[in-house]
Amino acid sequence: MKPDKEKLDPKIVAQIKEAREQKNLTQAEVAKQSGMTVTYFAMTERGETNPSWSKLRKLFKALDLKLSIKGK
Repeated sequence: MKPDKEKLDPKIVAQIKEAREQKNLTQAEVAKQSGMTVTYFAMTERGETNPSWSKLRKLFKALDLKLSIKGK
């Protein structure tokens, strides 16, 4: 049996969706700005993917969000 692929943290997912909605952007607009397909972005926004750091960086830049890592 294959292990389940890790998903994006729900807090990050909520932040992405909230930022997009606050900016009144469509999923297609954000996908284009971040270099993703609309399908992949929609799956990311629903928390169904685990995008690479490179994709997250582009996505956060498109939404004008800061990407930071905090220790425990």
